[in-house]
Amino acid sequence: MPAQAGQQDQEARYDPRDPVVQVEREALKLGVQRPALCGPVFDALGAASFTAPAHAAVFELIAGCGGTGAAEGGREWAERLRAAAPDDRARGFVTQLAVEPLRAPRADGEPDPRYADAVLARVEELVVSREIAAIKSRLQRLSPVAEPTEYNRMFGDLVALEGRHRALWERVPGSL
Repeated sequence: MPAQAGQQDQEARYDPRDPVVQVEREALKLGVQRPALCGPVFDALGAASFTAPAHAAVFELIAGCGGTGAAEGGREWAERLRAAAPDDRARGFVTQLAVEPLRAPRADGEPDPRYADAVLARVEELVVSREIAAIKSRLQRLSPVAEPTEYNRMFGDLVALEGRHRALWERVPGSL
């Protein structure tokens, strides 16, 4: 029973209306449906980039099958992912990702490289935002007088992350 309770708890926290969940899910749909558009950028994200456990698991599944860079695309890729899935739940989730329409803004609904780049940049931007928040929280607890070396190092990290955040944000159109 405890395993079922944990599983139900994870399901309860998965809110498809959550904007972060939506962006992560869109990135995974691209990785399943259009891996050629994702290339090495998707593969470099890492499972920790995905806040929903189901999303991190699918990312790991994709990585375990060679990543989007090794994907041949199309139905064969989705079948390969389903075959490698550890259980029926994972297979069902991969199937959902394989058949759900992408939210590409083009009139024909087809994603293009710019759309894929924007979605993946948004996922990375969310990761950087979380890192910035964590550093700011730690900086508030440090004294620049008592611990100047550590404070200055962390402040430098914060400045670099803020620059990365701005660069990523510029790649994301307002609709994402």
